[in-house]
Amino acid sequence: SSGINAEYGQKMRVSMKDKAAARAARFEKWSTQEQDLVQAAGRAYSDKLISDMCHEKIGLADPSIQPVLKKLYNLYLVTVLQENIGFFLSNNLISRKAAAGLRNDFDDLVKDIAPDSLALADGFGITDEMLSAPIARDWELYNSYDNAGEMEKFEDMIRS
Repeated sequence: SSGINAEYGQKMRVSMKDKAAARAARFEKWSTQEQDLVQAAGRAYSDKLISDMCHEKIGLADPSIQPVLKKLYNLYLVTVLQENIGFFLSNNLISRKAAAGLRNDFDDLVKDIAPDSLALADGFGITDEMLSAPIARDWELYNSYDNAGEMEKFEDMIRS
């Protein structure tokens, strides 16, 4: 009986080592060899959730602001397409003609949204302080030196 228990214990230890090695191999493959795919899948899932939620919330919004919200939503969708155009083209999910038109679609949407930009900033709670980043004031001056994000240098430059 003790011989059977010892043999069974040995098999369990080997089995547990094999399972641990298999887990380690899967983790190694996932973390080093497949990380780009894992991150891309996560990003695609996030994009879908954001898209679904935007679509739903636009339908619930005040009808007077729905047109500009739809333009923002379309701008988001065009941006997602542009950022992933290689994937969409290589998987025949978008035609070359449609892909070629994305830049114009983006530019047109930006032009359409621009007149509402300050109202949108207010609506999203973006304060004047947030809008008055140093680069927004005088971008040539801001980029004329290695500012490394240091506000004090810029403030000293505009005071003098």
